[in-house]
Amino acid sequence: MIRALVCPALADDFSTLRVEERDLPPPERGEVRVKMRAASLNFPDLLMTQGKYQLKPDLPFTPGMEGAGEVVALGEGVSNVKAGDAVVVASRFGMLAEAVNVPAAVLRPKSVAMSWAEAASYPAAWLTAYVALVRRGTLQRGETLLVHGAAGGVGMAAVDLGLLLGATVIATAGSEAKLEVLR
Repeated sequence: MIRALVCPALADDFSTLRVEERDLPPPERGEVRVKMRAASLNFPDLLMTQGKYQLKPDLPFTPGMEGAGEVVALGEGVSNVKAGDAVVVASRFGMLAEAVNVPAAVLRPKSVAMSWAEAASYPAAWLTAYVALVRRGTLQRGETLLVHGAAGGVGMAAVDLGLLLGATVIATAGSEAKLEVLR
């Protein structure tokens, strides 16, 4: 049995969310079980619990788009990871649980330079910032990047990525405390 945060019914105030014990079957062919060490909560996760996001999982569901943990079991045919590997997991939902079964193909190695919490929180924010700035915006060295709401997850990733790409970054935030974090 594992514990997981479960959304059995949609509500604007999150009053239906609860921690439940659930049975987790063995990983199927091509899957691995990951013991979660950290998971992150993103704005889309909250919107899903309210029925306001473009993805509407069948109820009940476990929120959580990303996490990090250790591989603890392998299904048949898995060769890209082994038990004990530290990994980052990104999925559409389901990560706010003590353990998850996921396709082995969705795992990324966790960098030893990252804490569990850092590893669990970069995929959605950093990939969103990357697609926006590099793929769509084609940000170049020497350009100026203005990031409004820079103290949020995607905003902080955009600031970091802009600096890494050699841009001059101007960041805005709603309070002096948030601006201090950005400095």
